[in-house]
Amino acid sequence: MPRKLQRIEPKIKYDFVLYLSKGYDEIKKQKFLKFVFETTQHFLAFNYELDIDVSVGDGEITFEVLGFKAPTSPISRSGPARFEYNLYDYKEGSYSLTVVKKEKVKNTFVILIFGDKITLKSEPRKNKFVRLNIVGN
Repeated sequence: MPRKLQRIEPKIKYDFVLYLSKGYDEIKKQKFLKFVFETTQHFLAFNYELDIDVSVGDGEITFEVLGFKAPTSPISRSGPARFEYNLYDYKEGSYSLTVVKKEKVKNTFVILIFGDKITLKSEPRKNKFVRLNIVGN
């Protein structure tokens, strides 16, 4: 009789993926940083929106995840919950990027923005619930 193999769960399971990229607004004629949050969980009936509070200070960007909002589109679609934010008027240099969950658990990343490049300088070592993907470098 064949032995049943034990299922191996991944050691780190993320709740969110944060995509970070640079963009250019043709209407405003300005560069911006684009932040796109997606849940790793996909929803079958609705395409929910993430309810996130954003605060930007001197060298600090904080996203506080408050929960989910009902979809604004009347068309039912499956997929992850999403949130998009464009940051205009940023300066080159180092930023502390913090994501806070409802349980007040924080993940803090340090990113360096110089020219057209975004570089990850440091990331959380434990209780990591966000994976940061820098797009377009």
